[in-house]
Amino acid sequence: MKRVVVFLLIVGSVFSCVDREVKVPRIALNGAEKVADHSVIWMFRNDDGTLDLNEKNRISSTHWFFNIDKKLSLNEMLPEVKRLVIKHNTKSPHNTKKMNNYFTYVNSLNDHLSFYQFDSIVYKEVKENNLPQFLNDTILVTINSIDFKLPEIPKNKKVQMAFNSVISFQNYLEVKALIINRVGEKNIAKVEYIITE
Repeated sequence: MKRVVVFLLIVGSVFSCVDREVKVPRIALNGAEKVADHSVIWMFRNDDGTLDLNEKNRISSTHWFFNIDKKLSLNEMLPEVKRLVIKHNTKSPHNTKKMNNYFTYVNSLNDHLSFYQFDSIVYKEVKENNLPQFLNDTILVTINSIDFKLPEIPKNKKVQMAFNSVISFQNYLEVKALIINRVGEKNIAKVEYIITE
């Protein structure tokens, strides 16, 4: 099996440098494989547990690729993703047209680096006992752990997802891929609830 790993070089000082490795998620989902005019943002966890974010090479007038280490939890990476997306969407003299934001991942179906556009998703934090009630045409799928099993989803149902904030970015994209492949993206609610403690 081929392994696709995205490497990040961080210069620690003028005289020394440290090789760092960002392992993006690997999921079974066909996505875009070529997007012109893009900047790359790297996000991973340091050895001491702190979040490392390299956003210096981002250009507002380009599409942004978020290379996020698969081990990061949603509560580690989402606040920074949301902050950067707000910056990206802010109009400026250098940013006059809408550019998109993508999560990068390896498509396990063909071992290609691929891109998932997430601009239409609205992330809402909520306590589990405060999840809203949904109409009969919507099924709530709550993902609380890595041993998640996808329930049966009738074809005429819309899917509303709620993710525990401690699950990894890998698990988050795995579940999304499962549901997208099962019901199609148009049948998934654009609001995603992030369950906090």
